[in-house]
Amino acid sequence: MKKMKLLLVLALFSWTSGIFGQADLESLVETIKSNLSQSKNNIRQYEWIETTKAFVKGELKSTKQYQCYYSVDGKLTKVETGGTVESKTPGGIRGRVAENKKDDMMEYISKAGDEISAYLPPEPDKIQQIYASGKVGIQILEPNKIFQLSFPDYIKQGDVLSVTIDNVNQKLKAFSITTYIDDPSEKVIFDVTLLDLPDGTQFLSKVSLVAEAKNLKIDLQNSGYKKANGQ
Repeated sequence: MKKMKLLLVLALFSWTSGIFGQADLESLVETIKSNLSQSKNNIRQYEWIETTKAFVKGELKSTKQYQCYYSVDGKLTKVETGGTVESKTPGGIRGRVAENKKDDMMEYISKAGDEISAYLPPEPDKIQQIYASGKVGIQILEPNKIFQLSFPDYIKQGDVLSVTIDNVNQKLKAFSITTYIDDPSEKVIFDVTLLDLPDGTQFLSKVSLVAEAKNLKIDLQNSGYKKANGQ
């Protein structure tokens, strides 16, 4: 019986070793880098609407809306639209205390927004650096099709960027990031859903950021994509 179990373990190890072979891992990394680079270039032809909602303890505190496009010099430009709404605070002493707390939270929300921008979309060069260091992890979500690759220390020590890839269709499906903003003990997690435009360009459809220590959730949605004027 022990001999049979050992043979099964060895067979399983041999099978998984084939799946996680260096050539296979390298191919997946190259697919990720290629998709990121292509979509990064193609998305510059578009303009879209970004809507961000911030919830504290489940209560909607602010809604910000921007028209987004890339300027001639290649920089992402965001113009605030009429869809931006801030929650009101009461008057008097209670109002001043609430206003101070609101200011602190809005500062944290602003930092959280900067964090999203820092990680998304991921940079192919950073992906390559982590792969070259030999630290990439891999998980099978659907045999021979869906894989999740983990890239630790993507920006900060202890953070993790995970990329889910459909290897059959050569498409990225989702991103997941575990990081922190001010305090490494206060984890921040955000999950990203990707969708395709008609020309195959992939874009960040939805971003959901959760900071449990702050009772904060931020939902970001990009919509209304269309070719920018002159494209």
